[in-house]
Amino acid sequence: MNVEDLYLESYAFTTAAAIVGSVDRKIFVLLRDGRNVFGILRTFDQFANLVLQDAVERIYLDNDDDEDAKNDTAAKPQYAQAYRGVFMVRGENVVMMGELDIDREDDHLDERTQIPFGDAERRLADKHRQRIVTESKRTQRLLQMGMVNDFVKSDLY
Repeated sequence: MNVEDLYLESYAFTTAAAIVGSVDRKIFVLLRDGRNVFGILRTFDQFANLVLQDAVERIYLDNDDDEDAKNDTAAKPQYAQAYRGVFMVRGENVVMMGELDIDREDDHLDERTQIPFGDAERRLADKHRQRIVTESKRTQRLLQMGMVNDFVKSDLY
């Protein structure tokens, strides 16, 4: 470890500059629309706009998302992934970001079954539509009681 690393680790960043230690490392990004993107962080700017190389989008589906799987105790949770290549993310869409341990990044996938990406996308879109309907009804009930619901359709994470 060199002197620059020690200096950066001891400095409490509260801005986009905190990302500097993750450049050229594999990261995970959760987006506001609920998408999970994995890739190598190549650059960023003061607005936390990110450029990822060799990006992969991954969808995770748990058994509670599927009525048939709920009843089958042997059914594994599922996942799907699609290669996205170079991927640019606007900083305002980043919910969470973190570095990955490249030796263990895929360990959790052993407990899941891979399915085609198109199927997972459709199931996730159905789940999001259902959540929007549920939250709209909840908003109406809360408004009748003089309260406000803090749900935004673009925040599906």
